[in-house]
Amino acid sequence: MERYEEDGRRYVSLAGLRMRGWTGALVHRLLGPPDRLSVDPRARAAPHLRLYRVERVEAAERGEEFRQGCAPKPHGPGQAP
Repeated sequence: MERYEEDGRRYVSLAGLRMRGWTGALVHRLLGPPDRLSVDPRARAAPHLRLYRVERVEAAERGEEFRQGCAPKPHGPGQAP
């Protein structure tokens, strides 16, 4: 998972959030702006990593809004799964 430790705190990247089932809309609605911007250690010329504190992420994941937002949407007849 995309986890980082900086300034004595643990963070998860946007890519890590997506692996945990987050969508862009959920990140925007439940977490808002990132807690920290950091240089990508694998590609310094790449855009900054958006990092979110693990404590905030886990608290949001325990909430009902996250569980509803991550639930698979039912597909109607004739729609691709």
